[in-house]
Amino acid sequence: MSTEESVILKQAEEFEEYVVGIQEDLHMHPEVSGEETRTITKIISELEGMDLGYEVVPNGGIISIIEGGSHGKTLVLRADIDALPMKEDDTNLKTEKKIVSKYDDAAHMCGHDGHTAMLLGAAKILVRQKESLKGRIILAFEQGEEDGRGIVGILRRILEIGADGVWGIHLKADMPSGSISVDPGPRMAGAFMFDVKIIGNGGHGARPDLASTPLDVFTDFYNNLKSMRMNSLDPFKAITFSIGSVNGGSNHNVIPDSLNFKGTFRYLHHDQGKRGELEFRERLDKIAALHHCSYEYIREPNAIDLSVYNNEDCAEIARKAVERSLGKEVLYNYPAWMASEPFAFYQKYLPGIFAFIGIENAEKGTGAGHHHPKFEIDTDVLKLGVAATVQYALDFLTSDEDIAFEPESKALESLAKEAGIRVFPREGEDHGDSWQER
Repeated sequence: MSTEESVILKQAEEFEEYVVGIQEDLHMHPEVSGEETRTITKIISELEGMDLGYEVVPNGGIISIIEGGSHGKTLVLRADIDALPMKEDDTNLKTEKKIVSKYDDAAHMCGHDGHTAMLLGAAKILVRQKESLKGRIILAFEQGEEDGRGIVGILRRILEIGADGVWGIHLKADMPSGSISVDPGPRMAGAFMFDVKIIGNGGHGARPDLASTPLDVFTDFYNNLKSMRMNSLDPFKAITFSIGSVNGGSNHNVIPDSLNFKGTFRYLHHDQGKRGELEFRERLDKIAALHHCSYEYIREPNAIDLSVYNNEDCAEIARKAVERSLGKEVLYNYPAWMASEPFAFYQKYLPGIFAFIGIENAEKGTGAGHHHPKFEIDTDVLKLGVAATVQYALDFLTSDEDIAFEPESKALESLAKEAGIRVFPREGEDHGDSWQER
Protein backbone atom coordinates (compact mmCIF):
# COMPACT_ATOMS: atom_id res chain seq x y z
CA MET A 1 0.00 0.00 0.00
CA SER A 2 1.55 3.30 -1.09
CA THR A 3 1.62 6.47 1.01
CA GLU A 4 -1.00 8.03 -1.26
CA GLU A 5 -3.30 5.02 -1.02
CA SER A 6 -3.15 4.94 2.79
CA VAL A 7 -4.24 8.55 3.24
CA ILE A 8 -7.89 7.59 3.83
CA LEU A 9 -6.98 5.09 6.56
CA LYS A 10 -4.82 7.72 8.26
CA GLN A 11 -7.75 10.11 8.22
CA ALA A 12 -10.01 7.40 9.66
CA GLU A 13 -7.47 6.78 12.42
CA GLU A 14 -7.50 10.51 13.15
CA PHE A 15 -11.23 10.27 13.90
CA GLU A 16 -11.12 6.87 15.60
CA GLU A 17 -11.60 8.24 19.11
CA TYR A 18 -14.57 10.27 17.90
CA VAL A 19 -16.19 7.25 16.22
CA VAL A 20 -15.70 4.95 19.22
CA GLY A 21 -17.08 7.68 21.48
CA ILE A 22 -20.25 7.93 19.39
CA GLN A 23 -20.67 4.15 19.42
CA GLU A 24 -20.26 3.95 23.19
CA ASP A 25 -22.72 6.78 23.77
CA LEU A 26 -25.36 5.19 21.55
CA HIS A 27 -24.71 1.78 23.05
CA MET A 28 -25.39 3.03 26.56
CA HIS A 29 -28.59 4.78 25.44
CA PRO A 30 -30.32 2.38 23.02
CA GLU A 31 -33.80 3.05 21.63
CA VAL A 32 -35.98 0.47 19.90
CA SER A 33 -37.65 0.82 16.51
CA GLY A 34 -39.89 3.87 16.28
CA GLU A 35 -38.66 5.34 19.56
CA GLU A 36 -35.24 6.68 18.50
CA THR A 37 -35.82 10.20 19.89
CA ARG A 38 -32.54 10.64 21.77
CA THR A 39 -30.61 8.91 18.99
CA ILE A 40 -32.01 11.28 16.36
CA THR A 41 -31.23 14.27 18.57
CA LYS A 42 -27.65 13.02 18.98
CA ILE A 43 -27.19 12.58 15.23
CA ILE A 44 -28.60 16.05 14.57
CA SER A 45 -26.15 17.52 17.06
CA GLU A 46 -23.24 15.86 15.29
CA LEU A 47 -24.44 17.03 11.85
CA GLU A 48 -24.80 20.57 13.14
CA GLY A 49 -21.26 20.33 14.47
CA MET A 50 -20.13 19.57 10.91
CA ASP A 51 -22.13 22.55 9.61
CA LEU A 52 -24.41 20.25 7.64
CA GLY A 53 -28.09 20.76 6.92
CA TYR A 54 -30.45 17.92 7.68
CA GLU A 55 -34.00 16.75 7.20
CA VAL A 56 -35.94 14.72 9.72
CA VAL A 57 -38.13 12.36 7.70
CA PRO A 58 -41.26 11.37 9.65
CA ASN A 59 -41.25 7.61 10.24
CA GLY A 60 -38.00 7.38 8.30
CA GLY A 61 -34.98 8.88 10.01
CA ILE A 62 -32.57 11.66 9.08
CA ILE A 63 -31.13 12.73 5.74
CA SER A 64 -28.20 15.10 5.28
CA ILE A 65 -26.45 16.10 2.05
CA ILE A 66 -22.77 16.85 1.52
CA GLU A 67 -22.58 18.96 -1.65
CA GLY A 68 -19.38 18.56 -3.62
CA GLY A 69 -17.47 21.36 -5.31
CA SER A 70 -18.51 20.25 -8.80
CA HIS A 71 -21.45 18.48 -10.39
CA GLY A 72 -21.50 14.73 -10.70
CA LYS A 73 -23.26 11.61 -9.44
CA THR A 74 -25.09 11.21 -6.14
CA LEU A 75 -24.29 8.38 -3.73
CA VAL A 76 -26.34 7.35 -0.69
CA LEU A 77 -24.44 6.20 2.41
CA ARG A 78 -26.85 4.41 4.75
CA ALA A 79 -26.74 3.42 8.42
CA ASP A 80 -29.49 2.03 10.67
CA ILE A 81 -30.01 3.51 14.12
CA ASP A 82 -32.45 1.39 16.17
CA ALA A 83 -31.81 -1.12 18.95
CA LEU A 84 -33.54 -4.34 19.98
CA PRO A 85 -36.16 -4.83 22.74
CA MET A 86 -34.01 -7.13 24.89
CA LYS A 87 -31.70 -7.18 27.91
CA GLU A 88 -27.94 -7.14 27.39
CA ASP A 89 -25.59 -9.49 29.27
CA ASP A 90 -22.81 -7.83 31.26
CA THR A 91 -20.24 -10.21 29.78
CA ASN A 92 -19.27 -11.18 26.23
CA LEU A 93 -17.94 -14.65 25.30
CA LYS A 94 -14.88 -14.23 27.50
CA THR A 95 -14.87 -11.23 29.79
CA GLU A 96 -16.87 -8.39 31.31
CA LYS A 97 -18.00 -5.75 28.87
CA LYS A 98 -16.65 -2.22 29.13
CA ILE A 99 -19.91 -0.59 27.99
CA VAL A 100 -23.44 -1.94 28.48
CA SER A 101 -26.95 -0.63 27.96
CA LYS A 102 -28.36 1.48 30.76
CA TYR A 103 -31.79 -0.10 30.24
CA ASP A 104 -33.18 -3.59 30.77
CA ASP A 105 -35.62 -3.42 27.84
CA ALA A 106 -33.39 -2.14 25.03
CA ALA A 107 -29.91 -3.01 23.76
CA HIS A 108 -27.75 -2.61 20.65
CA MET A 109 -27.24 -6.32 20.07
CA CYS A 110 -26.97 -6.10 16.29
CA GLY A 111 -24.34 -3.39 15.79
CA HIS A 112 -26.46 -0.47 14.64
CA ASP A 113 -24.67 1.81 17.10
CA GLY A 114 -21.45 0.96 15.27
CA HIS A 115 -23.06 1.55 11.87
CA THR A 116 -24.23 5.01 12.90
CA ALA A 117 -20.85 5.86 14.40
CA MET A 118 -19.01 4.76 11.24
CA LEU A 119 -21.25 6.89 9.03
CA LEU A 120 -20.73 9.95 11.21
CA GLY A 121 -16.99 9.31 11.09
CA ALA A 122 -17.08 9.00 7.30
CA ALA A 123 -19.06 12.25 7.15
CA LYS A 124 -16.32 14.02 9.13
CA ILE A 125 -13.76 13.07 6.48
CA LEU A 126 -15.99 13.79 3.49
CA VAL A 127 -17.04 17.19 4.80
CA ARG A 128 -13.41 18.19 5.21
CA GLN A 129 -12.76 17.57 1.52
CA LYS A 130 -16.17 18.42 0.10
CA GLU A 131 -14.82 21.13 -2.22
CA SER A 132 -12.90 18.46 -4.13
CA LEU A 133 -15.88 16.10 -4.33
CA LYS A 134 -17.37 15.56 -7.77
CA GLY A 135 -21.05 15.15 -7.01
CA ARG A 136 -22.76 14.80 -3.67
CA ILE A 137 -23.28 12.43 -0.79
CA ILE A 138 -26.63 11.70 0.85
CA LEU A 139 -26.19 10.55 4.46
CA ALA A 140 -29.17 8.38 5.38
CA PHE A 141 -29.72 7.42 9.02
CA GLU A 142 -32.62 4.96 8.89
CA GLN A 143 -34.83 4.32 11.89
CA GLY A 144 -36.84 1.17 12.50
CA GLU A 145 -34.66 -1.25 10.54
CA GLU A 146 -35.51 -4.17 12.82
CA ASP A 147 -39.23 -4.04 12.00
CA GLY A 148 -38.94 -2.27 8.64
CA ARG A 149 -40.99 0.74 9.65
CA GLY A 150 -38.46 3.33 8.48
CA ILE A 151 -37.60 2.11 5.00
CA VAL A 152 -40.52 3.55 3.03
CA GLY A 153 -40.26 7.02 4.56
CA ILE A 154 -36.53 7.48 4.12
CA LEU A 155 -36.16 5.76 0.73
CA ARG A 156 -39.17 7.57 -0.70
CA ARG A 157 -37.53 10.88 0.18
CA ILE A 158 -34.16 9.79 -1.24
CA LEU A 159 -35.78 8.81 -4.54
CA GLU A 160 -37.46 12.21 -4.69
CA ILE A 161 -34.08 13.89 -4.25
CA GLY A 162 -32.47 11.54 -6.77
CA ALA A 163 -29.45 9.25 -6.45
CA ASP A 164 -27.23 7.04 -8.61
CA GLY A 165 -26.07 4.43 -6.11
CA VAL A 166 -26.09 3.26 -2.50
CA TRP A 167 -23.60 1.89 0.03
CA GLY A 168 -24.34 0.18 3.34
CA ILE A 169 -22.10 -1.65 5.79
CA HIS A 170 -22.96 -4.17 8.50
CA LEU A 171 -20.79 -5.49 11.31
CA LYS A 172 -20.61 -9.30 11.12
CA ALA A 173 -20.20 -11.44 14.23
CA ASP A 174 -18.83 -14.56 12.54
CA MET A 175 -16.19 -12.95 10.32
CA PRO A 176 -12.63 -12.38 11.64
CA SER A 177 -12.14 -8.89 13.06
CA GLY A 178 -11.06 -6.45 10.39
CA SER A 179 -11.99 -8.62 7.42
CA ILE A 180 -14.32 -7.09 4.83
CA SER A 181 -16.65 -8.78 2.36
CA VAL A 182 -17.89 -6.92 -0.72
CA ASP A 183 -18.71 -10.04 -2.73
CA PRO A 184 -21.06 -9.63 -5.71
CA GLY A 185 -24.43 -11.34 -5.96
CA PRO A 186 -26.81 -12.50 -3.19
CA ARG A 187 -25.75 -11.24 0.25
CA MET A 188 -28.84 -11.50 2.43
CA ALA A 189 -32.07 -13.42 2.05
CA GLY A 190 -35.47 -12.53 0.80
CA ALA A 191 -38.16 -13.58 3.23
CA PHE A 192 -41.84 -14.11 3.72
CA MET A 193 -43.75 -14.52 6.94
CA PHE A 194 -46.80 -16.66 7.53
CA ASP A 195 -49.46 -16.74 10.23
CA VAL A 196 -52.02 -19.56 10.04
CA LYS A 197 -55.05 -20.54 12.09
CA ILE A 198 -56.06 -24.22 11.82
CA ILE A 199 -59.72 -24.84 12.65
CA GLY A 200 -60.84 -28.26 13.84
CA ASN A 201 -63.45 -29.80 16.12
CA GLY A 202 -62.48 -30.05 19.75
CA GLY A 203 -63.58 -32.51 22.36
CA HIS A 204 -62.79 -34.53 25.45
CA GLY A 205 -59.29 -35.97 25.85
CA ALA A 206 -60.85 -39.39 26.50
CA ARG A 207 -62.46 -39.54 23.02
CA PRO A 208 -60.02 -38.18 20.43
CA ASP A 209 -61.85 -40.32 17.86
CA LEU A 210 -64.80 -37.94 18.12
CA ALA A 211 -62.66 -34.84 17.53
CA SER A 212 -60.75 -33.41 14.58
CA THR A 213 -57.70 -32.05 16.29
CA PRO A 214 -55.79 -29.18 14.62
CA LEU A 215 -52.65 -30.48 16.32
CA ASP A 216 -52.60 -33.45 13.90
CA VAL A 217 -52.70 -31.03 10.98
CA PHE A 218 -49.82 -29.00 12.36
CA THR A 219 -47.56 -31.94 13.16
CA ASP A 220 -48.11 -33.58 9.77
CA PHE A 221 -47.66 -30.26 7.99
CA TYR A 222 -44.48 -29.40 9.88
CA ASN A 223 -42.92 -32.77 9.06
CA ASN A 224 -43.93 -32.31 5.43
CA LEU A 225 -42.17 -28.95 5.31
CA LYS A 226 -38.98 -30.57 6.58
CA SER A 227 -39.11 -33.19 3.83
CA MET A 228 -39.93 -30.56 1.22
CA ARG A 229 -36.30 -29.48 0.99
CA MET A 230 -35.29 -33.02 0.06
CA ASN A 231 -37.90 -33.84 -2.56
CA SER A 232 -39.29 -30.59 -3.98
CA LEU A 233 -36.70 -27.79 -3.86
CA ASP A 234 -33.50 -27.12 -5.78
CA PRO A 235 -30.58 -28.25 -3.55
CA PHE A 236 -28.28 -25.70 -5.21
CA LYS A 237 -30.38 -22.70 -4.14
CA ALA A 238 -30.40 -21.88 -0.45
CA ILE A 239 -33.73 -21.77 1.37
CA THR A 240 -34.67 -22.31 4.99
CA PHE A 241 -37.72 -21.95 7.21
CA SER A 242 -38.55 -21.82 10.89
CA ILE A 243 -41.63 -21.94 13.08
CA GLY A 244 -41.44 -19.19 15.66
CA SER A 245 -44.76 -19.62 17.47
CA VAL A 246 -47.30 -22.39 18.09
CA ASN A 247 -50.36 -21.79 20.25
CA GLY A 248 -53.32 -24.08 20.86
CA GLY A 249 -55.34 -25.41 23.74
CA SER A 250 -55.54 -24.50 27.39
CA ASN A 251 -55.90 -27.70 29.41
CA HIS A 252 -54.50 -31.24 29.53
CA ASN A 253 -57.80 -33.03 28.88
CA VAL A 254 -59.41 -30.71 26.33
CA ILE A 255 -58.76 -31.17 22.60
CA PRO A 256 -58.72 -27.60 21.21
CA ASP A 257 -60.93 -26.29 18.43
CA SER A 258 -58.10 -24.31 16.85
CA LEU A 259 -54.34 -23.86 16.72
CA ASN A 260 -52.26 -20.94 15.50
CA PHE A 261 -48.71 -21.11 14.16
CA LYS A 262 -46.44 -18.57 12.54
CA GLY A 263 -42.92 -18.38 11.16
CA THR A 264 -40.73 -17.35 8.22
CA PHE A 265 -39.08 -18.62 5.05
CA ARG A 266 -35.69 -17.25 3.91
CA TYR A 267 -34.32 -17.64 0.39
CA LEU A 268 -31.58 -16.20 -1.82
CA HIS A 269 -33.27 -16.78 -5.17
CA HIS A 270 -36.76 -15.55 -5.92
CA ASP A 271 -37.76 -18.61 -7.96
CA GLN A 272 -36.83 -20.84 -5.03
CA GLY A 273 -38.88 -18.66 -2.69
CA LYS A 274 -41.90 -18.88 -4.98
CA ARG A 275 -41.53 -22.64 -5.12
CA GLY A 276 -41.42 -22.75 -1.33
CA GLU A 277 -44.56 -20.63 -1.15
CA LEU A 278 -46.40 -22.91 -3.61
CA GLU A 279 -45.39 -26.05 -1.70
CA PHE A 280 -46.49 -24.43 1.57
CA ARG A 281 -49.95 -23.63 0.22
CA GLU A 282 -50.54 -26.98 -1.50
CA ARG A 283 -49.35 -29.11 1.40
CA LEU A 284 -51.35 -27.19 4.00
CA ASP A 285 -54.50 -27.50 1.90
CA LYS A 286 -54.14 -31.27 1.42
CA ILE A 287 -53.14 -32.06 5.00
CA ALA A 288 -55.93 -29.99 6.54
CA ALA A 289 -58.47 -31.79 4.37
CA LEU A 290 -56.96 -35.17 5.28
CA HIS A 291 -57.65 -34.49 8.97
CA HIS A 292 -61.12 -33.00 8.37
CA CYS A 293 -59.99 -29.54 9.41
CA SER A 294 -59.96 -26.15 7.71
CA TYR A 295 -57.61 -23.19 7.98
CA GLU A 296 -57.40 -19.48 7.41
CA TYR A 297 -54.46 -17.18 6.78
CA ILE A 298 -53.90 -14.40 9.27
CA ARG A 299 -50.90 -13.55 7.08
CA GLU A 300 -50.52 -15.29 3.75
CA PRO A 301 -47.16 -16.58 2.52
CA ASN A 302 -46.00 -14.30 -0.30
CA ALA A 303 -42.48 -14.74 -1.68
CA ILE A 304 -41.51 -11.45 -3.29
CA ASP A 305 -38.16 -10.63 -4.88
CA LEU A 306 -36.44 -8.73 -2.08
CA SER A 307 -33.03 -10.18 -1.32
CA VAL A 308 -29.94 -8.05 -0.68
CA TYR A 309 -28.00 -8.37 -3.94
CA ASN A 310 -24.68 -6.66 -4.58
CA ASN A 311 -24.50 -5.22 -8.07
CA GLU A 312 -21.55 -6.82 -9.86
CA ASP A 313 -20.16 -3.53 -11.23
CA CYS A 314 -20.48 -1.82 -7.84
CA ALA A 315 -18.82 -4.83 -6.19
CA GLU A 316 -15.80 -4.36 -8.44
CA ILE A 317 -15.57 -0.67 -7.48
CA ALA A 318 -15.87 -1.72 -3.83
CA ARG A 319 -13.17 -4.39 -4.14
CA LYS A 320 -10.71 -1.87 -5.56
CA ALA A 321 -11.72 0.69 -2.93
CA VAL A 322 -11.01 -1.75 -0.10
CA GLU A 323 -7.65 -2.66 -1.64
CA ARG A 324 -6.72 1.00 -2.08
CA SER A 325 -7.68 2.06 1.44
CA LEU A 326 -6.90 -1.03 3.52
CA GLY A 327 -5.00 -3.54 1.39
CA LYS A 328 -6.15 -6.67 -0.40
CA GLU A 329 -5.37 -8.85 2.63
CA VAL A 330 -8.54 -7.66 4.42
CA LEU A 331 -10.82 -8.85 1.61
CA TYR A 332 -12.84 -11.87 2.70
CA ASN A 333 -15.14 -14.14 0.73
CA TYR A 334 -18.24 -14.73 2.81
CA PRO A 335 -21.29 -16.84 1.88
CA ALA A 336 -24.62 -15.09 1.89
CA TRP A 337 -26.26 -14.42 5.27
CA MET A 338 -29.74 -15.95 5.54
CA ALA A 339 -31.08 -13.06 7.64
CA SER A 340 -33.09 -10.33 5.89
CA GLU A 341 -32.57 -6.58 5.64
CA PRO A 342 -34.62 -3.59 4.38
CA PHE A 343 -31.46 -2.58 2.50
CA ALA A 344 -32.90 -4.82 -0.23
CA PHE A 345 -35.38 -2.02 -0.97
CA TYR A 346 -32.56 0.44 -1.74
CA GLN A 347 -31.02 -2.07 -4.14
CA LYS A 348 -34.30 -2.49 -6.02
CA TYR A 349 -34.13 1.16 -7.08
CA LEU A 350 -30.39 1.97 -6.91
CA PRO A 351 -27.31 -0.09 -7.80
CA GLY A 352 -25.35 -0.70 -4.65
CA ILE A 353 -23.22 -2.59 -2.21
CA PHE A 354 -23.92 -4.01 1.23
CA ALA A 355 -20.54 -4.71 2.82
CA PHE A 356 -19.83 -6.94 5.82
CA ILE A 357 -17.02 -6.16 8.27
CA GLY A 358 -15.94 -8.80 10.77
CA ILE A 359 -15.87 -8.32 14.55
CA GLU A 360 -15.00 -11.84 15.75
CA ASN A 361 -11.99 -11.72 18.08
CA ALA A 362 -11.45 -14.68 20.42
CA GLU A 363 -8.93 -12.81 22.56
CA LYS A 364 -11.42 -10.03 23.27
CA GLY A 365 -14.43 -12.32 23.52
CA THR A 366 -16.33 -10.69 20.66
CA GLY A 367 -18.16 -12.87 18.17
CA ALA A 368 -21.43 -13.79 19.92
CA GLY A 369 -24.22 -13.94 17.35
CA HIS A 370 -26.38 -10.99 16.39
CA HIS A 371 -29.41 -10.54 18.66
CA HIS A 372 -27.63 -12.51 21.40
CA PRO A 373 -27.27 -10.96 24.90
CA LYS A 374 -23.49 -11.49 24.80
CA PHE A 375 -23.05 -9.73 21.45
CA GLU A 376 -20.30 -7.10 21.48
CA ILE A 377 -18.40 -5.08 18.88
CA ASP A 378 -14.64 -5.16 18.47
CA THR A 379 -14.37 -1.38 18.25
CA ASP A 380 -10.91 -1.57 16.67
CA VAL A 381 -12.59 -2.36 13.34
CA LEU A 382 -14.74 0.78 13.22
CA LYS A 383 -11.97 2.88 11.68
CA LEU A 384 -11.66 0.29 8.91
CA GLY A 385 -15.35 0.60 8.14
CA VAL A 386 -14.98 4.38 8.00
CA ALA A 387 -12.03 4.12 5.60
CA ALA A 388 -13.81 1.65 3.31
CA THR A 389 -16.94 3.81 3.25
CA VAL A 390 -15.04 6.97 2.36
CA GLN A 391 -12.91 5.29 -0.30
CA TYR A 392 -15.94 3.71 -1.94
CA ALA A 393 -17.69 7.10 -1.98
CA LEU A 394 -14.72 8.80 -3.62
CA ASP A 395 -14.20 6.03 -6.16
CA PHE A 396 -17.90 5.75 -7.05
CA LEU A 397 -18.25 9.49 -7.64
CA THR A 398 -15.18 9.63 -9.89
CA SER A 399 -15.80 6.36 -11.77
CA ASP A 400 -16.70 6.63 -15.44
CA GLU A 401 -17.53 2.93 -15.70
CA ASP A 402 -21.04 2.02 -16.84
CA ILE A 403 -23.09 0.21 -14.19
CA ALA A 404 -25.47 -2.41 -15.53
CA PHE A 405 -28.69 -1.97 -13.58
CA GLU A 406 -32.42 -2.08 -14.22
CA PRO A 407 -34.42 -0.28 -11.49
CA GLU A 408 -37.67 -1.67 -10.14
CA SER A 409 -40.69 -0.36 -12.08
CA LYS A 410 -43.15 -0.99 -9.25
CA ALA A 411 -43.88 1.89 -6.87
CA LEU A 412 -42.06 1.71 -3.52
CA GLU A 413 -45.29 1.79 -1.53
CA SER A 414 -46.73 -1.11 -3.52
CA LEU A 415 -43.58 -3.18 -3.08
CA ALA A 416 -43.57 -2.49 0.65
CA LYS A 417 -47.20 -3.51 1.06
CA GLU A 418 -46.51 -6.78 -0.76
CA ALA A 419 -43.68 -7.41 1.68
CA GLY A 420 -45.89 -6.71 4.68
CA ILE A 421 -44.04 -3.49 5.54
CA ARG A 422 -46.11 -0.78 7.13
CA VAL A 423 -46.54 2.29 4.91
CA PHE A 424 -47.16 5.40 6.99
CA PRO A 425 -49.33 8.17 5.47
CA ARG A 426 -47.61 11.38 4.39
CA GLU A 427 -50.30 13.77 5.58
CA GLY A 428 -48.89 16.90 7.17
CA GLU A 429 -45.36 16.45 5.84
CA ASP A 430 -43.72 19.67 4.73
CA HIS A 431 -40.18 19.21 3.50
CA GLY A 432 -39.58 22.95 3.41
CA ASP A 433 -40.19 23.22 7.13
CA SER A 434 -38.42 20.01 8.09
CA TRP A 435 -35.16 20.87 6.31
CA GLN A 436 -32.93 22.70 8.78
CA GLU A 437 -30.48 24.96 6.90
CA ARG A 438 -27.00 25.41 8.33
